[in-house]
Amino acid sequence: MKARKKPVVIDFIEVTNPLNFSEIREWVNSFGDDFRDKFVLKNDMYSNFLYVNTFEGTSYEVTALDVIIRGIQGEYYPCKKDIFNQTYYETI
Repeated sequence: MKARKKPVVIDFIEVTNPLNFSEIREWVNSFGDDFRDKFVLKNDMYSNFLYVNTFEGTSYEVTALDVIIRGIQGEYYPCKKDIFNQTYYETI
């Protein structure tokens, strides 16, 4: 069997290097979501790390190789840029 994804429009933001924390925070908050509920920012002596919390409760580290997607149910998850580019095309 084979299946094709339904044509669903999603919101996304590209992650940059260094990580664009402020831009991501503003983007998340623009949907009326609280950044602190959806993401965890951890700092160590040398770096900042960003983790996204999923509906399943799993936390994934977000890197500069990712795009953050906001799904149709308001969930957030990272997707590698190469996979994103193979799966989605940008709309206006």
